[in-house]
Amino acid sequence: MSLSNWTIGQIWIEDSRPEDVAEPWVTVGAGIFMILTSALGIFINLFVLQRFLCKNMSSFYIMCSSKTISNSMILLCYVIFNGPVSVIRRYYGPEFLNMILNQMAAYGIYVQGPMTQVCISFNRFLIIYFATSAKQTNGKTATIIALSICWLISLFVTVAGIPGNCTNIFNFDILTWDNLDPCVDTLADSVMYWIGFLAVISNTFNVVVAIKLIVSSTKPHMDSVASKRRRRTSRRLFFQSCFQDWIYLIDTINSICIMLFFNYEKKRVLLRLPGKKKECTFINVTF
Repeated sequence: MSLSNWTIGQIWIEDSRPEDVAEPWVTVGAGIFMILTSALGIFINLFVLQRFLCKNMSSFYIMCSSKTISNSMILLCYVIFNGPVSVIRRYYGPEFLNMILNQMAAYGIYVQGPMTQVCISFNRFLIIYFATSAKQTNGKTATIIALSICWLISLFVTVAGIPGNCTNIFNFDILTWDNLDPCVDTLADSVMYWIGFLAVISNTFNVVVAIKLIVSSTKPHMDSVASKRRRRTSRRLFFQSCFQDWIYLIDTINSICIMLFFNYEKKRVLLRLPGKKKECTFINVTF
């Protein structure tokens, strides 16, 4: 089923220019790419999840399993809707399907990733600094409670804007999300700041853990070979953890910067066209 005229009227800026619309072969190619890469990502995440489930589920494995589930849910949005819609170049299903899936992919389930990274970094911090206490307490219960809170926050972010149409609709003509309401910009900024805050918290734990590991590797009871190996492992763990924890913020900022850059370049081109200076109106795309 196609989107209603009301929804099309909401998301399609009447003064949008032809350059805002992708060529049909571009949308079809992008749709195929979405489907194939997302399907591959789901396969890898489910394979990793299956390996975790076969092990004795420690707190770390529980958190990693939650991460694979949230990753798969985001990718599923592209496999079952955004990708096929781009390939066939028409919408199907109820409007709510478009809204809820893309609200999940853009905001709700997306923030689950960095929240889980904070839990993993905090778990690593507890094990390094309070190893004895961590072993004595029931870490699984605390982990499940923490992850439940994270999932509730993701659910809230997903459904918060839907009653007031403060949500995104996937527009295959421009291969991204169009706004139903300007409040989407406010929601997008809030999510970006939240992801940035989580990245700072998570990497603070990483720095503290790295300092502890490096200091412990220089203790007299360790020989020089073991000390070098410990420092090398500590550095590798630190850089890996930082990359994992910053990647969500980098992805978000990268998307916004690309959008702003192309909007700026588009404005420069249109302002040079004869007779266009007073009639330039641009789509405000929120990633």
